[in-house]
Amino acid sequence: MPIRFKKLSYIYNKDMPYAHKALDEIDLEIKEGVITAIIGETGSGKSTLVEHLNALLLPSEGSLEVLDYNIVANQKQRFLKPLRKDVGLVFQFSEYQLFEETVIKDVAFGPLNFGFTPEEALKRAAEALKKVGIREEDFNRSPLELSGGQKRRVAIAGILSCDPKIIVLDEPTAGLDPQGAREMIDLFVELNKKEGKTVIIVSHDNEMVYNYCDETIVLSHGKIMYNGPTFDLFADKEKLKEFNMLEPQIVSFRNDLCEKGFRLSRDARTLKQIAKEVAEQVKR
Repeated sequence: MPIRFKKLSYIYNKDMPYAHKALDEIDLEIKEGVITAIIGETGSGKSTLVEHLNALLLPSEGSLEVLDYNIVANQKQRFLKPLRKDVGLVFQFSEYQLFEETVIKDVAFGPLNFGFTPEEALKRAAEALKKVGIREEDFNRSPLELSGGQKRRVAIAGILSCDPKIIVLDEPTAGLDPQGAREMIDLFVELNKKEGKTVIIVSHDNEMVYNYCDETIVLSHGKIMYNGPTFDLFADKEKLKEFNMLEPQIVSFRNDLCEKGFRLSRDARTLKQIAKEVAEQVKR
């Protein structure tokens, strides 16, 4: 089932002189089984929004439906532990959260906390580490000995070891080199396509959003400005101007070709797809 926000507001330091409304009556539906981006300027409410998805933050007003859970403002929540197993949240620079003495113990911590036996937790940890590309000979190393990219992978393995239905990523490629960033996003695309995971990505990287995300949500000052197909957003020059967003390079290239008389289908989003359609038209 989709994720639904219903008139949800969140106020930091509520009832204090310096209270700040970070989310303002959010009405929003996020589709199940797709990759959705959440974008917007710094301070727009992106991180605040996604931290509601596994109840790290609870609404000040309104409500939220996630999977079979209903979170209502000012009501005691009795299901936080199962919710946090089903909704895995990967923070920006999540590698700073590593704390155990070995890599595999760190990744096994989540399954142990959710009631799996030590044997099952270690099995899940090993499977998750292999999935993110960590070699078996590194399982018993200290996380502090790993490179920055490896630490990020271990932190993500800690989430995957719990087999969440929804994966939420806050700037997952921040601080990674281009190859590491591409490999990281490819991993989540694979989890979405092969395992049906719902993936939600907070990002400032318009290139990555355009290339990988099916749907996009634009936030500004705690309000939803756009919620719809990613292609439609980046194809609309007026909306990009309104939201103060730059066109991804591939969109600029696509638009230049269209202005020169080529007719490109909606499916021609990647360089390979565009080249194929242009070649066919040139032949004709």
